Amino acid sequence: MTSRIASGAALVLLGAGCDPVVNVAGSFFPAWMVSMVVGVGLTVAARYVFVVARLEPDLGPPILIYTCLGLLLTVLAWLVLYRA
Repeated sequence: MTSRIASGAALVLLGAGCDPVVNVAGSFFPAWMVSMVVGVGLTVAARYVFVVARLEPDLGPPILIYTCLGLLLTVLAWLVLYRA
């Protein structure tokens, strides 16, 4: 059990150095931050579309739906913006 935790921690620490960096107004930000901001912004926009189209009451539990939608849009933003 301890070796699994240690190898998981080592994987996270070594993988953190592979993160691309984006220059925004002279400051360097990790690329995942930019993707997350885009994903959250698109999720908020999608919520307004659902409200205007009167679909929000039919979606299900909002905390689950918007969390999953935000994650999906964040990952898609990462793929669109930073694919190699």
